[in-house]
Amino acid sequence: MPNVLILGATGYIGQAVAHALTSSGNHTVYGLARTPEKAKFLSSMEIIPVMGSIHDSTAYLSLIRTAPIDLVIDVAAAYSDSHIVLSSLLKAGLERLSLATASGIASQKLGFIYCSGIWVHGDSDVRVNDLSPVGVLHAPAQPPSIIDWRPRLEQEIISGETRKVLDTMVLRPGLVYGRAGGSWTAFLKPIHDAVKNGADAATVAADPMARLALVHVDDVGKGFLAAVGKLPLLAGTGVYPIFDLVTSQENLLDILRAAARELRFKGKLELVGPGDNAFMQAMNISVNTSSARAIELLGWTPAKIGMVQVMETLARAWEAGQEGA
Repeated sequence: MPNVLILGATGYIGQAVAHALTSSGNHTVYGLARTPEKAKFLSSMEIIPVMGSIHDSTAYLSLIRTAPIDLVIDVAAAYSDSHIVLSSLLKAGLERLSLATASGIASQKLGFIYCSGIWVHGDSDVRVNDLSPVGVLHAPAQPPSIIDWRPRLEQEIISGETRKVLDTMVLRPGLVYGRAGGSWTAFLKPIHDAVKNGADAATVAADPMARLALVHVDDVGKGFLAAVGKLPLLAGTGVYPIFDLVTSQENLLDILRAAARELRFKGKLELVGPGDNAFMQAMNISVNTSSARAIELLGWTPAKIGMVQVMETLARAWEAGQEGA
């Protein structure tokens, strides 16, 4: 039963990944917790809490050495400190290999799966996939400013030098939806507030022509579960270890019209575009990609295909989350 440590286990995606791993019955799952309250929450999910944060690697490096941890998953989405995790794991991985060599035994490399995102492809209608170049001049489009550093980190993670020490893989979920969390509040709250205030119009920072690449949070969890199982088999084979996780591309205007209907808004939707807001510019990115490699090579089996058709359930879940916030 492999031991897996999740960085970001209490977050939106992290919870789905942790649930998929624990539900499989094939893994002992540890999760990093910054506070006693988060540690208690992880314990309630059958996850072994580890007190600490990615800003200070002492706690999880100690766990990697003593548990020992077989694989680390980073879904923390820590924009400023993402390189800290990689450098810390390289140190731990090198220690593991050096100790094995000194003892005259064979040792499996420490595994590392990093959660990137589909936004690295940039905003374009050009058909791309997970083999397409990103973040370089000849790429079809450039990533938005908010994550323009991420393509470089991806390449560091899968570089030959890194893979001498770690078995690595990068997963790129599309814009994640489902349950009560995620980034959709940026689109849905103006509509919700308009209903609450009895307004005749709701102004949303959305491009009506945007066609979003989407994936349900539960299917993201299944994607990471599949990756955990396949990483030891694919490592060292020459398979390009980056995989896009997308189940549908849907028009943002169609999504918001469906959401407005389910949120009981009868006024006018005013979609004004993202303006100069870097986060909303990324939220409006159109990506035309395929997850064929993840399905074929990882054995990923997404089950929730399409957002608009299940908007009644999704809108209720989001609304319930707002009431509980």
